Amino acid sequence: MAGLELPRGHLAHLQALGSSLLDSRKPGTDNEAVAGVLLAAFYDVCWRTGQDQLLAELDPAQPLSDRSELADHPRYLPALVGQLDTIDLDAGSPRNTKVKQLADAVVSALGLSVIDPADRTVTLDDKVRVAVHAAMLDIVTSALSVPQVRETIVARARAACDPRFHAAFDKIAAQLDQRGVRLEKTPKVPLDALQAVQRLLAEARDQLIEEVGRTAIDRGKALIESASPEAAARIDAPVSLRLTPRDVAIWRAQEPKVPMIPAVVTDTLLAAISELSSIAWRAPERVARPYAATQAFVVGELIEHSKFGVGTVKTAAANRIEVEFADGPHTLVHRK
Repeated sequence: MAGLELPRGHLAHLQALGSSLLDSRKPGTDNEAVAGVLLAAFYDVCWRTGQDQLLAELDPAQPLSDRSELADHPRYLPALVGQLDTIDLDAGSPRNTKVKQLADAVVSALGLSVIDPADRTVTLDDKVRVAVHAAMLDIVTSALSVPQVRETIVARARAACDPRFHAAFDKIAAQLDQRGVRLEKTPKVPLDALQAVQRLLAEARDQLIEEVGRTAIDRGKALIESASPEAAARIDAPVSLRLTPRDVAIWRAQEPKVPMIPAVVTDTLLAAISELSSIAWRAPERVARPYAATQAFVVGELIEHSKFGVGTVKTAAANRIEVEFADGPHTLVHRK
């Protein structure tokens, strides 16, 4: 199907998945296997960017319900294999060239038109970002603190566990790390019990992240709304079809590669709602330090001189610094 639109900014995501595939691919790997991996990864990219509208349009007659359906799609899989057949991934061409070729192959096989969407950026002061981050971090830290996070995950998972697996569950839970994420040692239990318990633990972690994420985003949204009602409203407005920045942010925070460390989870949530809501944060203002010959200064530092005004230190050698002011460079003394 031709004419489906892909925002240009998402090409970077395609190139990133191409780069990852080159790192993991063994020389001589069959192109059909490579195509399947690329299509499944493209499905994930659409979820990570809120492009569920694009996924719905790829096959209107039979909407894609998961990544495997796109990886094995009867139309797109052979189309991508055909594109890959024109590329020699084992050749000695520059890596960046191959990354671009893989991204272009996906775009061509799916019949995508790369577009430049209208700029919807709302720029807010960095002070708002700092306040939002602090408020969200407070919520996340309270819920994911050690050992509380482990206890919560284990309790929820055990409550949902089939009684016949309780003995195995207790052995498995005893080997969980302090955040309830990783087994430090795999106990000797039946394979079906191990798989069932691990699934329940993963579901409990995801449920906890969703609850915490929604509460933290609510707290942050209230602060954003005080600065820009428009920016705040975008957090719960669909990006393309149904997925909202809030939905995508929580999905990203639930990814296994994101450690359940409060600061990391908070950063992931805030980065996602900023990106998907098109919120840009002004760089924090640099504070100029008053100049005094008795002080020591470093390259890049902003200083304020009583005569020359505000300037930036360009070089520092021995007890001299060269500072770029509005009227040009000046050499000043400082403490070595």
